[in-house]
Amino acid sequence: LVDASFMQAPARPPRAPKQGQEGPVKPSADRDARWGSKGGKSTFGYKMHIGVDQDHTIIRRVEASDASITDTEPADQLICGDEKAAYGDQAYYSHARHDRLAAANIKDRLMRRPNKHHPELPPRHKLRNRLIAKVRAAVERPFAVFKERYGMRRMRFFNLATNRTHCILAACAYNLRTMIGVIHP
Repeated sequence: LVDASFMQAPARPPRAPKQGQEGPVKPSADRDARWGSKGGKSTFGYKMHIGVDQDHTIIRRVEASDASITDTEPADQLICGDEKAAYGDQAYYSHARHDRLAAANIKDRLMRRPNKHHPELPPRHKLRNRLIAKVRAAVERPFAVFKERYGMRRMRFFNLATNRTHCILAACAYNLRTMIGVIHP
């Protein structure tokens, strides 16, 4: 299961001068953070991308990037290659990724999205997306733990390298916490 989530930067975003005043844009203290948007809501910060195991939501791969990176760019890095199927939302589907998954004998369970040639999905794709969404929803659990229990709604550091390390360590902590429940149910 693959997904991504925004994490706000600890610094204020760059500010333009007030109306009627001349001058350059005041830069942010966090030079690696960028603007990203989803669903009409913009966020200044970073994005955490994860690939998790379907059965126990153990994080197998983690990547951090600035918020301007689309979900689909690091998606191939999140797929290990030994999976039986790859689940993801509509942002991850592309014909090239479908072909790569088929070549690796991995079932493509990425949700389909409408495009300019087919603005309305056929009923069979709508049903397929609903079935995939039920399985794919488990990937949201680690993000809830990161944001609610680990305080990662806002990142703590002012550069991408340190924030990437922070995300990796949070993923390790999440895996240790989850493995206790797997070993001793």
